[in-house]
Amino acid sequence: MLQEIKYRDRIKLKLLFFTDSRGKHKQSFFDKKIFPEIFLNKFDCDLFLCPFKWTTTLDFIQLIEYKKINIQKYDKIVLYTGVVEFSPRNLSNFKQCLQDKLPFIETFLGKELDLTNTYGVKYRGEDTKSLITISAYKNIIIPYLQQLDEKIVLINTNHIIPNWEGNYLDVNPLGRPSNIGIVGEYSKETIGNFSNLVNLLEWNHEEIKKYTVDNMHLSYLGSEFILKKITEYIN
Repeated sequence: MLQEIKYRDRIKLKLLFFTDSRGKHKQSFFDKKIFPEIFLNKFDCDLFLCPFKWTTTLDFIQLIEYKKINIQKYDKIVLYTGVVEFSPRNLSNFKQCLQDKLPFIETFLGKELDLTNTYGVKYRGEDTKSLITISAYKNIIIPYLQQLDEKIVLINTNHIIPNWEGNYLDVNPLGRPSNIGIVGEYSKETIGNFSNLVNLLEWNHEEIKKYTVDNMHLSYLGSEFILKKITEYIN
């Protein structure tokens, strides 16, 4: 546990946490703190916890490129994004999600931007598509993040258990698209590419049910798992 670590008299580390809803959503443990909140009590932290309706890695990069985030002021940056841009979406939702992001994405991804190819798998009566391709993630986004080197602590995306939705069905009785498992294929591209990687792909099906409530959002035990892993990299 973070609170059990003995801190020497030293300059307090400056940390940035940038996450999608997985770093904020704690419906199953309202009375406890999720991992970024615990660090907030121990370090000098800036928290960007799901700052946008659809928070992606591209939003993080855009804020850096537009000088809204100064990465030089931070000793460590904890980044927990990806599942939003990895997830297959029905085309009407794809267009909604992409709308405000498109100008930057067009510039940043260049020839890796694919607005036409779809999965050929329907959800809500429409074909499905992810915001970015695996190729774009591998060839553009990962190399950009690698420039942050030791400064970044990246938390990737776990595999999806087929035919298990957890409490997501309370939010959406239709469940997720049948091809949602593609998110794990994107996440595999992180392996071997980051010095400080919290690799959630190591979770087996039993652990995914233990550490998440719906294949994605964390249970209290999942938050504690990530807390411990991040602490190892920060210290």
